[in-house]
Amino acid sequence: MNQGLSHYVNASGTNWDTLVPFCLMAYRATPHGTSGYSPYYLLHGREIILPTSQELWAKLSPDVRESECGHGLENLKSTLKTAYKSVRENNDKSHVSNKTYFDRRGKERNLKTGDIVYLFSPAKKPGQSSKFWKPWTGPFKVVARLSRRNYRIRNLRGKGTVVHVNRLKQAYKQGIWKEKGRKDVTESSG
Repeated sequence: MNQGLSHYVNASGTNWDTLVPFCLMAYRATPHGTSGYSPYYLLHGREIILPTSQELWAKLSPDVRESECGHGLENLKSTLKTAYKSVRENNDKSHVSNKTYFDRRGKERNLKTGDIVYLFSPAKKPGQSSKFWKPWTGPFKVVARLSRRNYRIRNLRGKGTVVHVNRLKQAYKQGIWKEKGRKDVTESSG
């Protein structure tokens, strides 16, 4: 939305509020990459029809509207059913494709339950100096292997999480878990 508005807003940035409806209309009329349909189509069962001078007809009388209403509603219902089915199929294909693409770069690591690992957390806290920032946190213990690429890990306090194998590396010193654990116990008791 911001990118669309940035192309048309004036130099002083004072007319953005008048441009919002046009940007929303453009967004709603644009087919989505995954589903293949525009949001407007999925809501109404047809594409947006913009009024032109040839299309500005007088309103139909109620008796004409009622005679075509039944056929139009059935047509809308079948069109929406077809669109929703297609969207579900396209979403499933997109999900499989994205997972295959992501897993293609996955590292082959055979971690076992009980292994000690470190977790890659690239997010840096605001105001933290990059000189002292450590992207690898831990240690963590592997609790379970959920799939070829996903593992459940647990920290020293017992909090667990599921992570992708790309974010894990095995600790060289497997005794680090006991050392850290003893240190935490002595700190909390003292």
